[in-house]
Amino acid sequence: MDPEPFAALLSRWLSRQTGVLPGALALDGKMIRDIVGTVSLVEVEDGSPVAVAIMDQKEDTPRCELKAAQSLLAQLPTLEGKTVTADPLHCQKQTARTILEKDGDYFLQIKGNQSNLLKVARAQTGGPSPFCPKRLRTRAG
Repeated sequence: MDPEPFAALLSRWLSRQTGVLPGALALDGKMIRDIVGTVSLVEVEDGSPVAVAIMDQKEDTPRCELKAAQSLLAQLPTLEGKTVTADPLHCQKQTARTILEKDGDYFLQIKGNQSNLLKVARAQTGGPSPFCPKRLRTRAG
């Protein structure tokens, strides 16, 4: 499948679904000049922030991106009617569990290095994603 025409088709469909689909929130962390980092949860439609947390660049610290994001989600009163999207870093059981406990839904990316999770996802969906590069489709299943 050519991803460009698919993206255009999906964009047209999404624009016709305004007010019908649940709201979408994007979760992501960014470092500013390697000095201070933020994890932000923003409205996908207009980029307006819903919540922000400070993060460290170091992994496995109390304020690393993953833990800061999980803490940020846990502090929210609700995610009802919202779908949280995030990159593969956030594809973790605790993150998904917290989103569900807040009555939200999630759309989390799976990376090729998460081989067991990728195998389970493929078994449940009937095969590789059309967005997955061919080299990963062959190597990972």
